[in-house]
Amino acid sequence: MFSHSLLLVLLGLSCLQSFTMANSANGAGLCCFEFHKRPLPASNVVSYQETRSDCTLPGVILMTKRGFRICADPEVDWVQQVIKSKSSA
Repeated sequence: MFSHSLLLVLLGLSCLQSFTMANSANGAGLCCFEFHKRPLPASNVVSYQETRSDCTLPGVILMTKRGFRICADPEVDWVQQVIKSKSSA
């Protein structure tokens, strides 16, 4: 009886570990919970990345020259222009 309980606990732990590893497979991507309202000049942005697909709000994370990460709405015109300028650069 003890061996069955131990086996069940070990099986549960291995399932939990594989689930945790699968969640972190997305990398260091972040989620946005609110968006920056004022436009940023594209010249202040060095890179961008889209939020993970499992985030509740789809967003874009803009990395500035000073190292700030700013969440922005990908549907807004100024954000689309920043993305376009960084994609073509």
